[in-house]
Amino acid sequence: MPATYTISIDINDNGSFADTGENRASDVLKIDWRLGMTKPYDTLAAPTFARITVRNISRAYSSEYTADDLKPGKPIRIQSNDGITTRTHFTGFIEHIDPLAGSQGERLAVIHAIGAEAVLGQQRIRLPPQVNITADTVIAAVLDATLLRYSPLAGYWLLDTVGHAELDSNTRLAGSIPRSLESGRSAFAYTADTWDEGVSALEAVRQMTDSERGRFFTNRSGQLVFYNRHHTLLNTTAVASFSDNMDGLDYSYGADIANQVEVTMLPRSLGLPNTRLWKLVSPQLIQPGETGIRRIIAPYRDANNRAIGAAIVNAPIPNVDYQANTLPDGTGSNQTSALNIVVMEASASAALLEIRNTGNFGIYLLAGAQLVGTPLITGDPALVARSDYASANQYGLRRFSLDTPALTSIEEADQLARYELARRKDPRGTLHSIELSGTLHLTQILTRTLFDRITIHDTQTNHTGDYFIIAEEHTVDLGGARHHTRWLLEPAAASTFWTLDTSTLNQTTILAY
Repeated sequence: MPATYTISIDINDNGSFADTGENRASDVLKIDWRLGMTKPYDTLAAPTFARITVRNISRAYSSEYTADDLKPGKPIRIQSNDGITTRTHFTGFIEHIDPLAGSQGERLAVIHAIGAEAVLGQQRIRLPPQVNITADTVIAAVLDATLLRYSPLAGYWLLDTVGHAELDSNTRLAGSIPRSLESGRSAFAYTADTWDEGVSALEAVRQMTDSERGRFFTNRSGQLVFYNRHHTLLNTTAVASFSDNMDGLDYSYGADIANQVEVTMLPRSLGLPNTRLWKLVSPQLIQPGETGIRRIIAPYRDANNRAIGAAIVNAPIPNVDYQANTLPDGTGSNQTSALNIVVMEASASAALLEIRNTGNFGIYLLAGAQLVGTPLITGDPALVARSDYASANQYGLRRFSLDTPALTSIEEADQLARYELARRKDPRGTLHSIELSGTLHLTQILTRTLFDRITIHDTQTNHTGDYFIIAEEHTVDLGGARHHTRWLLEPAAASTFWTLDTSTLNQTTILAY
């Protein structure tokens, strides 16, 4: 029997999706949604999205008319039921709604929805020094530092919002976006020190996943997920198989050869204590009282004005690290005792300073004010390369480059280069995607999801192989009678890679990174 599909909008923002009027299935004409990566071996997923086309004859989706709260940020969910099992396929938030204008037209609307990770590219963050730490720990700190839309909001505190602002009366502090983060395999000596005044949270996550060679994505339930680089190596069992009964396959031979692998890394070293990290180049007038309080971001720079990091930032000492005066050139009365400079946040790449004038009149913070501490010095990028000359001579030079900004060990960079070279130096047949219809494969379409391992056989190309689903794209129309799916695929690594307690090194396997 065909599946039934439910699109629910959590209008009451309480996480139930089952209150009166929240099930919108009767209005839905077409659903499109996508989760997962853009291409094989990507470490960071593409933005999750959904588009739901609905009837709008009653103007229920005309936000300036309807009484329903359909503002951006409202939670939305796509589910299916095949008569036995209810499954969630997409969980996110309304981004915007496009109702068709004009009462004589089709009177439709399109709901555009996005995943919880969408705001990661819009918020700049800094972190305290991250020392000898794994990728998952840094990613958790990044997510904690990012203003993510939390669901549900009912009963939680929001600043200056009626019904949400009465803390300890009818609300409590909101929690965080659900997450599942595997422990990273590498411990990075220093991270967050190259982020200057701040980088986007998305870039911060990218740096960590690139350096670990892990995966970061949003799953069907809206959970933010990080897999370490061994996750797919340890997943050796296919959960579904397909043989000559697919709607479509995208196949090529020899397209992903890599016989010269280059890994770029950034060496770091600790500098000397009490080194100047930041210097004020011109005097600044600071007014008294609350209105005169100033907060500034002080990015760390070396003597040649090049960006550096910092492992330790010392508290500024009056008359040593800064002075205040009634005149900008310092020839007036010394007012340093009336000026307080506090390091509110000492991140690895910049400090947030609060400057407060406790006196009764305006005074000048003089040029030359400074922050001192122990710098983290980033050396010139180092390139570690591995080549397979037999492959290059046979098939032509095929270069593959990796940027691992958190990696500081040449040994680890070399291991990574060896691993990538071993698995990609020889030509092979590769499937890039598979297309399926609900007519033949409805249960698999509804069940299988990101990083499930599947087996595919195609007689025409004589190809058989195991693959991971790294993206799922769905279209449902004709009132739910037609469900078409395209899975983006990544070859599953051969079982010849050695991992601890599972293989015999140099006999049946080679070392995995």
